[in-house]
Amino acid sequence: MLSKGLLGLFFVLFLLPKAKAGFPLGQGHWMLSPTYNYYSASGYWNSSKLFTPYANNGRFSSNYFGLYGTYGISRNTEFYFNVPVVVQTYSETNLLNQKASLGDVTMGLSFYPAQNDIDKHFSISGGIIIPLYQNSSNTPSSLNGVTAPYVGFGALGAEAKLGYAGNAPNFIKNCYFDVSAGLRQYFSAMGPTQIFFDGTFGVGIDENWKIYGNLNAVNSTSNYQNSSSTDGVNRDFGYFRMTAGVGRKLGETTQLFGSIFQDVSGRNTGRGSGFSLFLVIKF
Repeated sequence: MLSKGLLGLFFVLFLLPKAKAGFPLGQGHWMLSPTYNYYSASGYWNSSKLFTPYANNGRFSSNYFGLYGTYGISRNTEFYFNVPVVVQTYSETNLLNQKASLGDVTMGLSFYPAQNDIDKHFSISGGIIIPLYQNSSNTPSSLNGVTAPYVGFGALGAEAKLGYAGNAPNFIKNCYFDVSAGLRQYFSAMGPTQIFFDGTFGVGIDENWKIYGNLNAVNSTSNYQNSSSTDGVNRDFGYFRMTAGVGRKLGETTQLFGSIFQDVSGRNTGRGSGFSLFLVIKF
């Protein structure tokens, strides 16, 4: 059986970078992005940020399927949503725990104040987080009614985010940037409260190809750490991730992106790597 100290270290790695640059779509337009992500880890960073392998040849893996979308309500206002399905597995010698479930659905609004520079856009976003699962089980492998690996915190939440995106032709020809930072709050007695950052920089190679890099960081805090949490879920953690990717234009309305990513530092969370594939479809 998994120790309580390890049970909460898995699900937190699906706070993924956004799939599009932060430019307004325009009234009546859609952007849809079906996404697949694979992640694997054989160890974790402890509370002192020291790497520790999982016991008994342990390994965690995840398959994430998501649909992200936005709709232009008006010229400056958009509705956004994300619906994930997650299949997660943790294995050790003589142990196999697996869970497949819907995840945290996110939906909200983004507002783009009028800008004098049409090549740069500032955005303000706010939304709600709705869990479509329960962290409970009656199986013999459960601990206090909770079975790992977890899909999420199992609590309603809200997020607020500021973003800035645009083109910078005076810096590098055909380049773009997209940075955002914000706050998430989960409405349970144990929280947590999360501060997050996401930054992307890309360059168009020609009309069909582009390359990009991404930096993603999350810091989650709670008065209840995994050792004191009543359900064994870890809410006090942090990580920093780096991503490199390439995009290919498939038509006038569709682009295909692929990337690889690596966790480079963390606290109370898994250390792993993986890859992502997603489409961006605008109409």
